[in-house]
Amino acid sequence: MFGKGILKGLGVTAKEAVSPRLTEKYPEEKPQLPERWRGGTFALDKEACISCGLCAMSCPNKVIRQKFEKDENNKKICTEFVMERQYCLFCGLCVEACPKGCLHLTQEFETAVYASADVPQDLLADNNMEQPLSKYGAKPPLPKPAPKPVAPASTSAESQAKGGEA
Repeated sequence: MFGKGILKGLGVTAKEAVSPRLTEKYPEEKPQLPERWRGGTFALDKEACISCGLCAMSCPNKVIRQKFEKDENNKKICTEFVMERQYCLFCGLCVEACPKGCLHLTQEFETAVYASADVPQDLLADNNMEQPLSKYGAKPPLPKPAPKPVAPASTSAESQAKGGEA
């Protein structure tokens, strides 16, 4: 039949014309990012950090630059914690490697800067823990063990009576 393709195309167009819109009004409204979204900026809980350096060792691109000093109690204190985000893969290996869970990815995605000198993020100076954090790398809670069914205990007199009858 002549014009079958045109009718099919008009059917698709009509269906799309009445379907709900998926476009987000971005600058006015922030998009709803998935909970496990990786990207943007990092957040460091300075009080929880034990200065172990595992996050820097786990990074494949060596993006994390850290410096440590020891205080009067011979405890390591982090004096510099800088993320070179222009080389970051946002793989999340640093977040997973942190034993205390003090390094997080945030859901802040507007990270454009004008100068390349502004790209490195100093996590000790910029404490953005008030930003919504990504659930990526979060340890799921351990499941509670199911209670074992308790069988009614039989008395010794009943078991002897059963054994005696047989």
